[in-house]
Amino acid sequence: MSRSRATASPPKRDRYHHGDLRRSLIVAGREVLAERGVEALGLREVARRAKVSQAAPYHHFASKAELVSAIAQDGFDDFAEALRAGADAVGGALQRLTGMGLAYVRFAVGNPNLFRLLFRPELRGGTREGPAAEAMARAGSAAYQVFLDAVTAAVEEGSVQGSAEDVAVAALSIVHGLSTLLVDGPVDLSQRSPDKLARVVVYALGGGINSRPMS
Repeated sequence: MSRSRATASPPKRDRYHHGDLRRSLIVAGREVLAERGVEALGLREVARRAKVSQAAPYHHFASKAELVSAIAQDGFDDFAEALRAGADAVGGALQRLTGMGLAYVRFAVGNPNLFRLLFRPELRGGTREGPAAEAMARAGSAAYQVFLDAVTAAVEEGSVQGSAEDVAVAALSIVHGLSTLLVDGPVDLSQRSPDKLARVVVYALGGGINSRPMS
């Protein structure tokens, strides 16, 4: 569900000459992440993939941690866009929120290594402080705000009862939990369609948040 830039890169021979080296390195890093996981990420490997000199990445990233932060920020941007696209469903606010829940799960299943990187801090290494980490945190907050805005609209519509913040946490607990189960197990998908299972869970969630909470 991510934008085409997440999977399709410009012709490698043109990347550096067009002057967008930083963007090319992020694209190359996302390719490495998708294919081989975060352990394979490194400035040398990304330089090799982007077909630039091994010194070139240091013009933009002082360390692997900064590169990983930039990839995570880029991933959160794609994630937020996927959520917005999922909310384009025809119908009221609750239907749009349900579509967003499905988009959340589909993004995780379609981008498992990126999903792990976004939501497991230990995979990001030393990226908790500094400008790069702050930019990544802002991107993550923006993605959450997309979800919260959809919940708030459903509350204002009257199709969801309770505090928007509380409902958002409850809804995220369900869709994120399902996403994690689908990406890392132990749910057996050998005889199941992830998308069908997501629909069952998300529509059940929609019915649950449509009822008045117990006092």
